[in-house]
Amino acid sequence: MIGFAETFGATLASFIVPAFVGLGVLSLLARYLSAKYLAAFAIGLYLWFFSDTIAGASYLSVDSGFSGGFFHIMYWVLFAAGVLGIFALDRGLFSSGEGEGGLAFMIPLLAAVGIGIHGAAEGAVIAGTAVTAPNGNLLAAFGGFVPGVAFVLHKALEPMIVGATYWIFAKSRATSGRAVLRDISILTVVFSLPGIIGSSVAYYLVQLYPAADFSYIYALGLGTSIYALARLGRPLYSGRGLQVSDSLKVGAMIIIGFTALYLAALLHS
Repeated sequence: MIGFAETFGATLASFIVPAFVGLGVLSLLARYLSAKYLAAFAIGLYLWFFSDTIAGASYLSVDSGFSGGFFHIMYWVLFAAGVLGIFALDRGLFSSGEGEGGLAFMIPLLAAVGIGIHGAAEGAVIAGTAVTAPNGNLLAAFGGFVPGVAFVLHKALEPMIVGATYWIFAKSRATSGRAVLRDISILTVVFSLPGIIGSSVAYYLVQLYPAADFSYIYALGLGTSIYALARLGRPLYSGRGLQVSDSLKVGAMIIIGFTALYLAALLHS
């Protein structure tokens, strides 16, 4: 068994550092890409994110048909609760427009919450692995260096979805490098916090209940993540809409985003 301090430190580093770097890279891309292409890239990332997260949620136990019972129903209930909860927090921004200043920043903040919730399950997996690791080496318990790199890449690419919403809806706040640094730091913490909390709680929970099932958290996180997708669809068709000349470029950006997370997932194999 690996100690709590080492487990907490590994969780902190594997969430916070990649997320900050990912948001920083996306901020650089935002200097060269219009909102339409940023949104398309983020949607591509989200498509793989969705497939990965619903797999973590056991596809909401659809293979049980109508015989899954209470625990089957809980997958759907948590998914629905995630959707309704995150949209309820929107506080009417959909009807009032993008907003200005702090109001506009609510959009990427909610996207960070929505995308980040599933990280609680990933943090729990890290803690569960640490508790049961036979050799005291967390990296080895996860399968070695390559799977570790895959996880870090995921934690760098996923918050880029959040970063896209920042540069599309709250760009007016980016008045200086210091302002951008402040905002991406906040988004990094908001995105990473569920994973850190999940790891801390699960470290002790798994010792009491070794068979604890964290796939239900994925169902909740799947629901909350829908908010980011709903927001990202708007720039594709704003203004004059999606012109014929843009179609292939938008499609290419979706493919690039999708492939980025897909390649990171291949490292798990």
